[in-house]
Amino acid sequence: MNKIPTQNYIFSLEDISITIKGAIPLKVSLKVKNGDFIIIKGKNSSGKSMLLKLFYLKCLPNKGKILFEGNELKNSSKHLVQEFRKKIGVILQNDFLIPFLNVYQNIEIACEIQRNTKNIDSRMNEIFNWLSLQNIKNEKIQNLSNSQKQKVVIARALINNPKLILADQPETFLDSDFRKKLMYLFSSLNKLGSTIIMTTNDLSQFDESYRIITLDT
Repeated sequence: MNKIPTQNYIFSLEDISITIKGAIPLKVSLKVKNGDFIIIKGKNSSGKSMLLKLFYLKCLPNKGKILFEGNELKNSSKHLVQEFRKKIGVILQNDFLIPFLNVYQNIEIACEIQRNTKNIDSRMNEIFNWLSLQNIKNEKIQNLSNSQKQKVVIARALINNPKLILADQPETFLDSDFRKKLMYLFSSLNKLGSTIIMTTNDLSQFDESYRIITLDT
């Protein structure tokens, strides 16, 4: 994988080696600058999702270091890990939504966990309008289509204006028009300062202006 010269990094994976049962071993060194928009591509089972799991600390490496803003993140640094997680928004293929709560409540919980309830109604209205969720905000998750659930997952990840956005194939279940709208939203957030790292199987909307990293099997 490509390395970039030392400068203003938000995130670093240094000489990482990780092996998870049933998955292909992953070895990687990667430095992410503030304001990067990184696209990770690769064949199925090439390690794209595992790499994102490293970024949001779902799993930790067998060897190597993970650093966020210069601080090493590991099991023994629980406070740093908690502070790190307050600064990220994560969009996963497994949605982890609460099925018996409605759309508004699922997103509201993300604000309450981070104790970020200031101007919550205006922030909710803004993200609901962006993602076309206004008409279903009182619907329980269990009654939604896959496409609607994916939009709720995206809204929940973005509601707290995260510094770092991690997205694992966020276009899943979305139609082509909404995919374009989502990428426009991501680009706008990136221009406002958010760092974005995403995996995708659809490279049609990305050109050489993006930082594209290929994982080989």
